[in-house]
Amino acid sequence: MKHELPLQGKKVLVTRNKSQAQSFGRRVEGLGGEAVLTSLITFRPALSSEQAPLFQAALDEADWLVFTSVNGAKFFFAYLEGHGMTLPAASKVKVAAVGEKTARYLRDRDLPVDLMPDVYVAEQLAEALKQKVSRDDKVAVLKGNLSRDVIQKTLSPLGIDISEWTLYETVPDQRGIHELKEAAARKSFDFVTFTSSSTVHTFMDILKAESKIWAEKGHTVFVSIGPLTKKALSEYGISSYMPSVYTIDGMLETMCRISRKGE
Repeated sequence: MKHELPLQGKKVLVTRNKSQAQSFGRRVEGLGGEAVLTSLITFRPALSSEQAPLFQAALDEADWLVFTSVNGAKFFFAYLEGHGMTLPAASKVKVAAVGEKTARYLRDRDLPVDLMPDVYVAEQLAEALKQKVSRDDKVAVLKGNLSRDVIQKTLSPLGIDISEWTLYETVPDQRGIHELKEAAARKSFDFVTFTSSSTVHTFMDILKAESKIWAEKGHTVFVSIGPLTKKALSEYGISSYMPSVYTIDGMLETMCRISRKGE
């Protein structure tokens, strides 16, 4: 039974945004675990309606559209639909996506993806673009307010025309923060999972002392989705496990492996 349900009896804290946490929680429960969902951050549109003509012009002129997150892709399509805007013809524009989830979201909406790095981080996406983008190309980067400017810093020195469009911003989820405080007072956790550095910082603002106690006692395992999230945790003196593939599937596999080994 343990191998069929490797998370049997394990309590897993999911700190992801509410709209994205449900599927993560169901996956945990499907593996036998108990998922406790606390949404610490939420997202809201950042691009004003007044910018629609400029944005449409940038899309029409773009040779590349670059999506740095699945949230960027979601807000991109929502903005287009909300403002009656159109996509450039697929034959004219090429599309780059930071990772498989973002690429899948785009393909599901009939937007072919021409480039995706093997490692799902901005640095790898920037390097991949560096090999493909021509000097005369115009590149539109679709991003959130906390996205780093790695792509601009990598491509701009090559003379490539980069325009960055902040489509959404990340803000604290006050209801989720309250739920986290209540959950931490009632429960102990076998795993605490983080899928972004912004969630780490919000979490630590609330439970920094408790997290250090959990880490020192060794009863709680912290799991980061990728290197930036892992680095954010390390800044608070918390070590974490990180999957070799920076996805939810990778995080689940990591937790299952740890549970099987009894670490």
